[in-house]
Amino acid sequence: MNLRKITFILLFLLCFLPLTRIHAETTNAGFVPSNIWYSQDPFQEGDKIKIYTLIFNPDSRELSGTVVFYDNTTLLGKKNFVVLGKEVKDISIDWTVNVGDHKIYATIENAKFLIGTGKYEDVTILENKSNESSRTVNKKIVPKATSTTSDTTVGQIQNIQNLITDNTPDFIAKPMVLGAETVEEFRSSTGDASKAKAVDLKKEIKVLNEQKSAQKSNGNMMMKPWKYVEYFFMTFVSFVFNNKIIFYPLLAILVFLLLRFIWRKIF
Repeated sequence: MNLRKITFILLFLLCFLPLTRIHAETTNAGFVPSNIWYSQDPFQEGDKIKIYTLIFNPDSRELSGTVVFYDNTTLLGKKNFVVLGKEVKDISIDWTVNVGDHKIYATIENAKFLIGTGKYEDVTILENKSNESSRTVNKKIVPKATSTTSDTTVGQIQNIQNLITDNTPDFIAKPMVLGAETVEEFRSSTGDASKAKAVDLKKEIKVLNEQKSAQKSNGNMMMKPWKYVEYFFMTFVSFVFNNKIIFYPLLAILVFLLLRFIWRKIF
């Protein structure tokens, strides 16, 4: 009898749990199984490739978050994403292959659904970790130069690259590599964030345009031009940061002008 009473009480309490909240926080969106692949496979030491993964959003709401790529326990990079309802999207990062045993996988962090204009709800991703892709990369063997002119040139270039790598102190090489990776991560994350913001602003402008003239307040009249300015600014930022060919030359010009300004101030 006591067991029946306990069972009845537990079932009674379950009836009052926030079922809609549980449904809103859990979704089968996420990674498609076995979805780590590479722009070049097989690859070897020194190759500059892309690591890809694929996110599936079966919900009708827009899904956003951050994909984090790992090699064993080493962080390779992060990439923000936005996936519209009922769609899939491939996410990638750049990777320079190094020697060793690799176990590549990705996880999803900060996942949320768009539930209204500028309003988001956190969501638990059931498939929040991709399958692991294991690879072993051996030390690259540089072929000896032959009598052929083209082969000789390739061998000389490779020898120069190896000479620079082997003779650059770690305390110089590591900060340079870290700095380049930091700039690239900043460019990528800023480009994705500005693109997502531009999408949100476009939706807000659409809502303002759909309002009837009689319902428009002075606040809305002032807000609409500002939203257009915001939208065009974010579109421009997204265009610049999502195009490496434009971003890096502009960055180089800005750095040059800054250094020249500092030089003139000092000397």
